[in-house]
Amino acid sequence: GPLGSMASTNAESQLQRIIRDLQDAVTELSKEFQEAGEPITDDSTSLHKFSYKLEYLLQFDQKEKATLLGNKKDYWDYFCACLAKVKGANDGIRFVKSISELRTSLGKGRAFIRYSLVHQRLADTLQQCFMNTKVTSDWYYARSPFLQPKLSSDIVGQLYELTEVQFDLASRGFDLDAAWPTF
Repeated sequence: GPLGSMASTNAESQLQRIIRDLQDAVTELSKEFQEAGEPITDDSTSLHKFSYKLEYLLQFDQKEKATLLGNKKDYWDYFCACLAKVKGANDGIRFVKSISELRTSLGKGRAFIRYSLVHQRLADTLQQCFMNTKVTSDWYYARSPFLQPKLSSDIVGQLYELTEVQFDLASRGFDLDAAWPTF
C-alpha cells in the first residue's frame, strides 16, 4: 500500500544522501591531500566522515549472518567470500588475519578498509567484490546499492579518486572492534 512505497522511497533517499556524503568526503580528502601535500592521517575529519559513510553503505540491507558459534558476521566476511579466489587480492586479508587483537568481524573489516586505503586499492577491491554478483546477492538484499549496477559503479568511480591520495594510517594500536579511531 501507500505506506510501504513511502518507506522504500524514504530508504532510497537516505541511501542517495549517504552516497552523496561519501562523494563529498572523497572530494574533501583529495583536496586536503593536494593542499597539505602530506598523507592523510587519523587527524582528518574528512577521513572519519568517509569511514562512517562507507561503513553505512557496507552494512545497508546486509543479510544477518552468524558463525557456528553465534558471532555476528559483517562486511569483513563478505570481503573474504568475494576475494578468496581472486589473485593478488589476498595480501590485505592475510594481513588483517595476522592482527591478533582484532576479535570481531566489524573490527577486521575496518582494518581491511584502512589497509586498502594505505595501499591505494580500495576501489579495485570493492569493484572485484561487486562484480561477484553471486556472492554479493548472497550477502545483501535487493535494496543494497551494491546490487544496483548504476549505484555500485558510481561508488567505485568515486573511490578511484582516492587512488591518487596517500594515507598514513597505523594498522595497530586502535580498538577497531569498538570504533573507528578518532583523534
